[in-house]
This record gives sequence, structure tokens and C-alpha cells, in this order.
Amino acid sequence: MSTFLTERPAIRSRRRRESDLPYLLINPPLTDPTQPYHSIPYLVAAARRAGFSGGRCVDANIDALNHLARPENVGRLLERAAAVRRRIEASADLTRADELDYRAALGAEGLSPDFVSRAIDIFRDGRSFYHHPTYRQAVLAMKRWQELLGLDGVPKSIADFQILPGPVVNLSCYADLCEPAVIDRLTGPFDPYVRGPFLDLIGEREWRVVGLSVAYTGQLPMALRLAREIRARRPETVIVFGGTEVCDHVRFARVPGDYWRIFSDADLIVPGEGETPFCEILTAVRDGRDLAGIPGVLTREDTSPAPSINYENVAELPTPAYDVWDWDAYWSPEPVILYSPTRGCYWNKCTFCDYGLNSDRPTSPSRERPVEAVIKDLEEITGFGRTVYFAVDAMSPRYLRLLCDAMKELRDPVRWSAELRLERTFPKRDMAKRLKDAGCVAISFGYESGSQRVLDLIDKGVRLTDVPDILRDLVKNDIGAQMMGFTGFPSERDDEAARTYDFLLEHDDLWSLAGIGTFSLTPGSMVAKNPDAFAVEILPLPPSEDVARYLPWRDTTQGANRWPGEIDRRVDDERMSLIRRTSDDRPFVGGIDTAHTLLYFAAFGRRLWPGLPQDDPQVDLLPIADPTIPFANIEAFADFEDVRDQFFLLKRNGGASSTSIAPWLGGRGTARRGDSSVAILPSGTTFTIPVAGQGLTRDRLRALIKLTARLNGDI
Repeated sequence: MSTFLTERPAIRSRRRRESDLPYLLINPPLTDPTQPYHSIPYLVAAARRAGFSGGRCVDANIDALNHLARPENVGRLLERAAAVRRRIEASADLTRADELDYRAALGAEGLSPDFVSRAIDIFRDGRSFYHHPTYRQAVLAMKRWQELLGLDGVPKSIADFQILPGPVVNLSCYADLCEPAVIDRLTGPFDPYVRGPFLDLIGEREWRVVGLSVAYTGQLPMALRLAREIRARRPETVIVFGGTEVCDHVRFARVPGDYWRIFSDADLIVPGEGETPFCEILTAVRDGRDLAGIPGVLTREDTSPAPSINYENVAELPTPAYDVWDWDAYWSPEPVILYSPTRGCYWNKCTFCDYGLNSDRPTSPSRERPVEAVIKDLEEITGFGRTVYFAVDAMSPRYLRLLCDAMKELRDPVRWSAELRLERTFPKRDMAKRLKDAGCVAISFGYESGSQRVLDLIDKGVRLTDVPDILRDLVKNDIGAQMMGFTGFPSERDDEAARTYDFLLEHDDLWSLAGIGTFSLTPGSMVAKNPDAFAVEILPLPPSEDVARYLPWRDTTQGANRWPGEIDRRVDDERMSLIRRTSDDRPFVGGIDTAHTLLYFAAFGRRLWPGLPQDDPQVDLLPIADPTIPFANIEAFADFEDVRDQFFLLKRNGGASSTSIAPWLGGRGTARRGDSSVAILPSGTTFTIPVAGQGLTRDRLRALIKLTARLNGDI
């Protein structure tokens, strides 16, 4: 893939001309509701400097979620859940899809129409948010709500505020992505927002340009749906797609140019960084010029296997326009702001890495914004909030030292976190003290592996013997450490996989959070580009995978085939459980690099959690329910794990799509008739209650259920 590297933004090289050209930038659902992504503020700032003042931005993600969370909308959802239960309970035979829906619908038992809005109030309240038992009730409420939302769409398709890339719809398969009926069904939960506030917005003005910023795979279905709605109502509007998810489709399409099949409502695609290309698009539309030939922009005629990627000169960019967002709309007690003082990774060597807008290296080229410009940006940012996440790949040690020393002089100090490398020079340069003085509350580290041999194969440039001293310095300065790694790298032995966990357990007093995943082989990584050097044989992709995000491969040293998405089962459950210190993941407290986690670090230090013991939740959002149902074996009903396993089985045996999994979903389930009482815990966990009698009174049963809920982490 070729690159177009701007030495300075093109908008600086021509005379500024004021224009009120109406343009609209959209952040589509579904993604993190606790903070906005930062791509659109960068685009708007560049457009304003170029003289374009007619823009409007909509975070359709938070707008849609807040709309759906209204008690009247939640009330209607609860009514639909009750209707689903009645329909299924009256059915003679249940399919697996019925069982999935019944499990979800049963989760509505005992809920009130305001349970979601009350949970959001907890997230926004400065006292309830930091009372962890109360906070956890709000988190569980969100999990229950998302499960219920699937009743209006595809079962098991929404979790952790993302539309899942499986197990029922394959977001790498064009048969699914290009079928409007599939997209409409998948995005069905958002119909009240799309048909109401969103269409009102599209009708508000004759938008000349509409841009959809798609950073995550989970946003793609709604982005395609919204683009179709825009095209139907504004056929003359220039529709532009950009963002890292769009870039992945351009880079990884198995057939060059095939991505235009899914972006059928788009006129233009920006597969790289967008500030300069976006300004050039606005200029061309304003001046009535042809849109072809803009560097870093693809038109329908561009189907080259190596399209150009634009990389900005970050030193010349204006301060992001954070005033485009309504910060009170987000689900946090105070704003947490994403900001990028650097782009790309200065190390840029790790052989597993294939991240973002890269071409011939693991990440995009490393660029640093002058520290004095960063300080000026931060002074403006503090007008919106004082908590910042530096959204960077990795900052060089030299740059980090300069930045920390300068940040100590900020008029309004900020609390911040970032992802950094485990630099061996940190202790000798007293870097932890510098970080603390600059306002740092937590650091995420790509620890990767507990085996030095594997780290050397990765070309990580880290010695495991240096890591404890680096972490001890952070402990002394009360800075949280979040350790990220994976098992399953090519040629990794079983004992080396276990060692990745054991190293953390041996030093468990030095880190705050940890997340260990399973290695996935990506096409742009150095491993994939030189498989023989890593004892890797790349296997054929299933025909359903039109977007080659991840590759199946064979570890020739282990004699084992590895499939994307599989969990590494070589490590025992006990080791896995011992490194988990939280019940929740993104976007909630305990999820690495999330707004809520950063705020908890800022409030409670490296321990993350408030002191124990804490009392019960201050609210009763999710009462324990114990209805009677006409089925005797609710625990045996089909669940998420069953669907996921079937999805991966199909993938390995020819390909997975909504069509190929439909016969399995429509197959007969395991439901058995027979009345039983079930307990529904706050988390939605459901189990059959033993029949009272023989000394087990109803009150005793309720006490046991509550104890089970507490042990389950529900209370």
C-alpha cells in the first residue's frame, strides 16, 4: 500500500476562503457511551481553519442510546419481552432461536421502565459513581438492557456496547454486509432513533457533505444503515466513509476494490488520516470541482490493490475542536477526553503487530507534536475536562520526558493515562516520579509474554528481568499498571504459555489490572509477511471471509492448526481466574484503557478500588425475581457459548454467515415442559430453585438465592 505523507496540511498552502457549506459528521452506534471518540474534533478543527464554518457534528451513538434509554422506550421494550415470553410459552416445540430469545425475555422480569435511566444517573453522579456496589448495579442494569435489545434485532448480537462480529451475523462476510435485510435486522434495536431523531436531523438542512467516522467493527452495521437512509433522502449529498474500520476493509479486501460492494452508498472513502483530505473534499464540493484525484481519497474508479494512505504532519494540525460535543450527554461523572500528542509507534518493530493505518510497518509512521503545542492544546482541553487519555501507540522515552516536565507547569493540572512501552531506562531516569508529578495515574503496558524467548521472537525489545523494577517504581508513586499480553504466538510451548500467567502471579503486588488474550495472525504483520521465519504455514481462508482481518495458520513446531477467535485452552482455568481482579470489562471499571477505569484510578490510586468493606448498593435497580415458568430445564436452553461454538465450527468447515447458521438456529432445542420456579439474579443469571420443603422454607430459599447473588458478584 502506498502512502501520501503531507509535509504540512494542504489547507495551509492556499489562501483561506470563508464558506458556510453545510456539512455533517457522524459518529455511528454502537460503541462506548462513556466518552466520545476524538476523530471528529480533529476533522472539524482542520475544516474551521480552512474557513469552513457550516459544519455540524452528531454523536449518533450517545444520542441513540440516550433516546432508547427513555422510560417510555424501555417500557415498550419490556412489553415486547413479555409478548415474546407468551409466544414461546404457547409454542408446541421450541427452536434454539426460541430458547435464546426466551432466556433474554426472561431477563425483563421484575424490571421497571426507568431502570436504564436510573443506571445512567448513577454513572453521571459524582457520589454514586464512586460507591462501587451501587456502580456495579448500574453496570449489571446495562448488561440486562443490552440482552433485551437483542429481542428487536439478532439474538446475542449486542454486548459491552458493541455489535458483535458474530456469532449470528459475520461482519467480515459480504453476503451479510451487502444484504439490507440482514443489516436492518441487526440494527433493529435502533429503529426508534433512526426513524425519529436521526431522520429529523437529515431533513434539517440540505447537507452538501456527510461523513461517517467508523473506528470500530461494531459501528459498521449502523454506519451502513445510516448511509442508506441518508442516500434515500439526500440523493445529491456527497457521502464519505472514513476511520480505521474502513481502512481495514480497504487493506484486507480479498478482492481489490471489492469493498465498494458494502460501501455502496458512499461516494468517497478516506482510508487514512483525514484532516487534509476532508478539507480538500469540502473545497472541491464548494468550488464544484471533480472529486477525483484528491490525495488520500478513493472514488469508485479507484480499485487499486495499493491505494494511497494519507499521514498528517501532526506538528501543523490545529487544536482539536472539543466543543462539538455535548459533554453532559455521556455516561460519566465528568468528561474524559481522548487526545493524541503523537501518532504511530516510535518502536514499530513488533512482529505480531498490524495496527491501524499502516502500510509496510506494524503501525503508521511515528510523528510527534511539538511539546509546546501539546501544552497549548491541554490548556484548551481543561476548559472541557481535567481527565485525559493520551490515545497513542507508544511515545518515545525522550518525548515522554520532555512532555512530563512541561506538564508540571500547566496552570490547570490534568490527570491522565496512556499506553507506553516497558522501557528499561525508566528506573535510572526516575521516570515514575516524573510521571506522577505530571499527573499520570495509570499506565498500560504491552507486556505480551512471560517467556523471554517469545519476547525476542516478537522483537519487543524488553528484558523480563527489568520489568519488576519498572513496576516497583510505579508502585512507590501510586501509579496503576495495566498489563496486557497474549498466549499462542508461533512456536510457543505449553510451559511458556503458562509462564505468561505465572510471571504476573509472582509479581501480583506490582500491577493493578491484567488482560491476557490469544494471539491472532493478521495479514499485515511481519509474521504473516515472512511465515517461514516463524515456523508458520498460512492456511486457506474460509470462502465466507471476504475481509481477511485474521488468518488461519498452522504452527509447524507444535503440529497444530490455529483459528482466529479460538481461546487458548492450554492454560488452566485457575491461572486465568487468578489474574482477573474485576467482574467487568470495557467500557466499565476494570476494563483496560476506559474512561471509568481512569476515573477510578484518579480517585483511589493504583489499588483502583475503594477501601473495603463497603455496604450494599444504595439502589435496588435489579430486584432478584423468582417467577414460575412452564419449562423444567432452563439451564439447558441454548446460550451464547452454544451459538459461538457453532459459528466457529461453520467457519472452520467452509464458512459462517447468517444464512449458514440459520438451520442450526431453527433446529429443535432441548426445552422440556414442566413447571418450575427459577431465580433471576441481578446479572441475569438464571437457575432453577429447589422445591421448598424438608426444612427448606421459602424465606430460607430467598436467603440462599441472595447469598448466591453475592458470590456471583451481583451484589
